[in-house]
Amino acid sequence: MSDTLAARLEAHRTWLRTSGADGARLALGSDASASDLAGADLRGADLASADLFGVDLQRADLRGADLSGALLAGADLRGADLSRARLGKADLSGVCAVGARLHRTWLVRTDLTGADLTETDLSGSYLVRTDLGGADLRGADLSGADLHAVLVDASTWGATTVRGAAGTVGPVDGVVDLTADGATVQRTVPELVVLLATDGATLATVPDDPGPPPAWRGSIA
Repeated sequence: MSDTLAARLEAHRTWLRTSGADGARLALGSDASASDLAGADLRGADLASADLFGVDLQRADLRGADLSGALLAGADLRGADLSRARLGKADLSGVCAVGARLHRTWLVRTDLTGADLTETDLSGSYLVRTDLGGADLRGADLSGADLHAVLVDASTWGATTVRGAAGTVGPVDGVVDLTADGATVQRTVPELVVLLATDGATLATVPDDPGPPPAWRGSIA
């Protein structure tokens, strides 16, 4: 990690600790000279509410990082490791996370609309009211994930691993794309639930009142 980045991270921690009275918010998305963090070691970093819009985070190590409320829209997360990271209320719309690792990651009210999640490891993660609308989940691993009121309208599925995944998805009137053998067909969300059950998932469509989310079977401790 460069001295400049370390100083900016410290200023960001001060900004968070003082509710903005001191320090400075980490805003790399608006700084072209600092928008390349490919391969950076950011393990356990406090990046809550940081502006990382469009930042290159390829192969970055973000294990255990706190990215709650962070702006990551359009960021390049290919091959990045976000295992056990916190991404509650973060904006990851349009990110490219091909081959990224989000094992046992906290994804509560996270915006992943339009994200490229092909071959992404989401195993054991906790998804609550997560928006996967328009996301590409081909080849993704959702095994053992907990899903509660997750939106999947217009998402794409194919060779997606779901064994042990449990919870609810919606909307009931939503439509998804299923790909197999080079062909794509559309299916309703209720039909998706039935098809994923044959692959070992225990899912249902979101009821009118989804109620509180269930306890997470995983952990980010």
